[in-house]
Amino acid sequence: MNVEDLTLGEVEEIEQYAGKPLATLADGEAAKGSLMVALAWVIGRKENPNMTLNDAKRMTMSEITELLNVEDPKAK
Repeated sequence: MNVEDLTLGEVEEIEQYAGKPLATLADGEAAKGSLMVALAWVIGRKENPNMTLNDAKRMTMSEITELLNVEDPKAK
């Protein structure tokens, strides 16, 4: 999933839950846990409308990386 494919409403929902802008993902120093949970939740609902925040919180880093279709830097 490309984050550029998120609707503005989805971006707003992510930012409201995380309490920080989505652009924070690009900041190598910023804490990203709440953003990653929110992204997993919003993106995961596209496949499973019943997905909850708790479901997203239980995801592993490997699962969120796969969901976001981001290359895992540890894999190199």
